Amino acid sequence: MTFQALYANVTDLRNSLRVYVGENALPEISVRPPANNDDEASFLRLVGWSYALIFEAGRVTFPFLIRLPGGDSPAWVDPSEARQLVHSLRTWISHNLGLSDHDVAVSREAMGWLRRICGTDSPATAEEWSTCFGGLCLEVDGIVTYCKSVVNLVLTSPDDGESTISDLTRRLDRYWPPHEFDKIVTDVCYRLGERLDVPKFRAPRLQDWRQYLESVADADDIENQMVRRIERDILDHFNNLLPIDGRDVMEVLGIEPSPEVRMALNYARQLWESGIRDKEELLRCLLHERSRFREEDI
Repeated sequence: MTFQALYANVTDLRNSLRVYVGENALPEISVRPPANNDDEASFLRLVGWSYALIFEAGRVTFPFLIRLPGGDSPAWVDPSEARQLVHSLRTWISHNLGLSDHDVAVSREAMGWLRRICGTDSPATAEEWSTCFGGLCLEVDGIVTYCKSVVNLVLTSPDDGESTISDLTRRLDRYWPPHEFDKIVTDVCYRLGERLDVPKFRAPRLQDWRQYLESVADADDIENQMVRRIERDILDHFNNLLPIDGRDVMEVLGIEPSPEVRMALNYARQLWESGIRDKEELLRCLLHERSRFREEDI
């Protein structure tokens, strides 16, 4: 299969979704498409382009449509498995995989697929690369073909088409990109007079925040609800974050590792919760109260 045929099929799907769902259902992608089909660079570009299509531009729409019944695709293409294959190929070619169970599984899937398609997991000749290129086009086209048939069958249904479109639209509206959360984190920090590494703070919380957005009632203002949730998380973060640690305590008090370090940190926590936030002020208080750490277990 050619990339031109795949691209035409994607264009047909995008146009249908624009009509029934909206512009944001499957936006255009800016990743450069492959120029040829018989070399390693072209295959790598195809993998990157396919990933951008399925996991970035269509990050909400493709999983939603794939889960709906009634679609058609080539008999040997399972849309869910093809989607996972694209993810594995992209991970395999873009990351330095190790020996963890996850990394080994990704490598086995990617290399196993290459062997099935062109007879080797290390393509080298123009013929081998061309075979792999066409095989991946077929896999991605199977996903697109299934989704096209679902759109034609389900989204246009007089019985449940309207509710299905409403469900997809709601999911699209609530799947915020990371920078939308970053803006709220920045604004909240400004109001609270605090500073954070915003991307680092957001990264481990992103999935939870998206799940929270899904749970907000339709009648509520979802942006205000998200502001409140992020504000709570930031307050919790600063309320639990001491600006000193055991090494600081040992240095300022001149003590070795011992229960005294724990008692001093517990006392520092009390000072922190009472409103003393400056690191140097906390250490001065600990030095002033040094004798109490030998007398009682705070």
